[in-house]
Amino acid sequence: MTISPVDVDAVVAAARLVPPAVGNYLEPDFVMNVLATVVDYQTHTTTVEHALDHFRRERWDEIRTFDDLERCTKQYPDDKDGNTALAQYLWGYNMWTRAEQLRGLIAYFWRHNVTTQDALRDWARRSTFKGDFESKVKGLGPAVYNWLVMRQGVETVKPDVHVRRFAEAAVGRQLSDDNVVRVVVQAAQRLGVPAYELDWAIWEEGRRLAP
Repeated sequence: MTISPVDVDAVVAAARLVPPAVGNYLEPDFVMNVLATVVDYQTHTTTVEHALDHFRRERWDEIRTFDDLERCTKQYPDDKDGNTALAQYLWGYNMWTRAEQLRGLIAYFWRHNVTTQDALRDWARRSTFKGDFESKVKGLGPAVYNWLVMRQGVETVKPDVHVRRFAEAAVGRQLSDDNVVRVVVQAAQRLGVPAYELDWAIWEEGRRLAP
């Protein structure tokens, strides 16, 4: 089922009740963007914050470039024990599957010459999930991709639990990932705000209201 003007009207009306976002989630640091991509999804917000704070506190000065990050991963075997040790080193958690995904993302970016923040920003603006990222890194789907490019200022939203719940409550039915993105982006355009800012506002309000 496609998105109709009535659906967009419903999301616009719901969005008018959401307070503006307090935070700014644009990320200007290349290494933090790569790490957040594999850590910041389907994980409790407090855990994400602690993991990334651990990196900033313990590893920031050591790992500042793509080469630094790749060199660090190569110090550990690419198996469960090695990836657990790598995750502990980077984040202070046993996130071995996220360390495995980090290796895959690094390999993907190396193949596409995305090794600096400027290159990442350019890639984010010209890439699409379907054409450039789908099935390229095991475990990283459309919500992860959208969250990555949003941090570079791309006009989209991520179909995560808060945005999905918001959009589906507004239109009164279940939506596909593509339709969640489509209806919220169209609502943002109608409201005259960047789509990523509306996403952030929905996320903050969803987190505030969560039990």
